[in-house]
Amino acid sequence: MSSSYDSADLLSRVKRLAQRPTSDEEMSDADWYALLTDAQRYYYGLFAVHCPYVLMGAPVLLTSTDGGYTYPFASGVFPLAVEVYDSLTGRLLRPGTYWDSNADYVWESTQIRIPLGATKSFAAGPYARYVATPGDLTAASGPTLVPAHARMLLVYRSVAEWARQGGYRNPGPFEAMELRLWAGVPGSGDIGIMGALKTQNPFYGATAIPAQGSVTFATLSTCDGGYTAI
Repeated sequence: MSSSYDSADLLSRVKRLAQRPTSDEEMSDADWYALLTDAQRYYYGLFAVHCPYVLMGAPVLLTSTDGGYTYPFASGVFPLAVEVYDSLTGRLLRPGTYWDSNADYVWESTQIRIPLGATKSFAAGPYARYVATPGDLTAASGPTLVPAHARMLLVYRSVAEWARQGGYRNPGPFEAMELRLWAGVPGSGDIGIMGALKTQNPFYGATAIPAQGSVTFATLSTCDGGYTAI
C-alpha cells in the first residue's frame, strides 16, 4: 500500500517545502504535527460547509437518556454537519428551531432535542450521519482527510502558519499555493479541489427540495397592489 500522504510523508513534505533540515532545533516533529492537526481541523470545517458528503460517516444509532427529550451523539462528538433519519431505512428528519412545532428536531451542539419541550420515541432509531471533528494528527495517528491528494492543503497551510509565527517570514507564497489548490485559477479551467468535489456530486442540493406532496408557497403581486398566496 502506498505511503503517499500518510503522517510520515506529510512531515517530510512540510520540512521540504519550508526548507528545514531533518533534525531541526527550531521546529520539532511534534511542532509540525501540531500545525498539521490544526490544518486538518480547518479543512474539515470547510469540507463540512462545501461538500460534507465526502467526510460523512456511517449511520450511528442515537439513544436518549432522558425519556426522549434529547438524543446525544457519541461521547465527545461535536459534528460539523449532520443528517438524522428516523430509522436506517426511514425518512430524513427535518431540523428547525426550538419554537417550530413542525420541525422534527433542534440541533444543540452535541445532541438533538425535540422542539417545544416535547418528547419523541422511535421504533428503530433515530440514526445520524455526521462529519466528526478529527483527532490529533501524529506519527502514530495518521491524517483522515479524503481524498488523499487533498492533504497537500494541510502541507501548504502548515508551512504558511510556520512562516507567520513571530512575523519573521513571509507566508504569502505558501498561502497562494494553498488557495490555488483549494479554489483553482479563474478562467483557466482549473476549479481546484473544492470545485472538483462539488461537481462530482452535483445533485447534493436536491436534499433541500421538499418531498413530493409537501406544501410550498409563493406570493404573486396583483394589479391592486395586494398579494395572493398559491
